[in-house]
Amino acid sequence: MTLNKIHNADCLEFMKGMPDKCVDLVLTDPPYGIKMDKGTDGFGVTRGKKYSDNWDNDKPDITYFREILRIARHSIIFGGNYFTELLPQNNHWIVWDKVGEMKFENPFSDCELAWTDFEKKTVKKYIVIQQGFVAEEKERFHPTQKPVKLFSLIINDYTSSDQIIFDPFVGSGTTAIACLKTGRKFIGCEISKKYCDIANKRIDNSLAQQDLFREL
Repeated sequence: MTLNKIHNADCLEFMKGMPDKCVDLVLTDPPYGIKMDKGTDGFGVTRGKKYSDNWDNDKPDITYFREILRIARHSIIFGGNYFTELLPQNNHWIVWDKVGEMKFENPFSDCELAWTDFEKKTVKKYIVIQQGFVAEEKERFHPTQKPVKLFSLIINDYTSSDQIIFDPFVGSGTTAIACLKTGRKFIGCEISKKYCDIANKRIDNSLAQQDLFREL
């Protein structure tokens, strides 16, 4: 279980080899099983963009979530509204507001939900714009890629600098990049070699930028 590395592996098998409560936070965005692996028709400059993937045909079953809850002290799972029958009842949700004050017609959801096991009877909202071509971050490698800014804000709010964050469905590496930007240690797992390679390249580029910044 090497720190600060993306492991090209089946996350269920990988997690089975991890000790109980060995990571401080699981922050992840698993497949929802809603057939979004090819992207959407979108609008504007993103219309017609497709990905040659097949990872979103089925959502993870309860064994994945049992392992996540076993290995982590706390968990934040995006798309938690798709997994309500598989996750314990909770009181604290995160809402990602993708529109903010913008007013325009679009085919996407205005918000996304994340389930958490934090014992707070509140809802936490983050506003980071991402609606098709109208987005705060333009670099995109994965059809359901989350903004680095969003995950950085969450990591700063829910962890301390000495803690370890694990993403079993790391995709193109957003969680890892956010950890580097916030000074956290991370472990990532991605079954697709294509996305594993993309994630590791993004990590290398982020580290190179940090080294360059330190030299200035």
